[in-house]
Amino acid sequence: MTDINNLTQAEIQEIIDNSNHTSYESIKEFHDDSLLEVFPSTDDVWQGYGDDDDEKLTLSTGKVVLFIGG
Repeated sequence: MTDINNLTQAEIQEIIDNSNHTSYESIKEFHDDSLLEVFPSTDDVWQGYGDDDDEKLTLSTGKVVLFIGG
């Protein structure tokens, strides 16, 4: 898993552009509530995650943002 504090500004903007989030604070709040996780790559997404209810966003850097519970 990638520390959300290590996301670049470009990665944060890409999440904002491709989700319902409008700010880093919103992304961080979801992360703190265990509703969003960031993984270094598709291969690193934890087993059990990525169910039909979970939405994935692959960033241009290859990192995967998982929105838990859709």
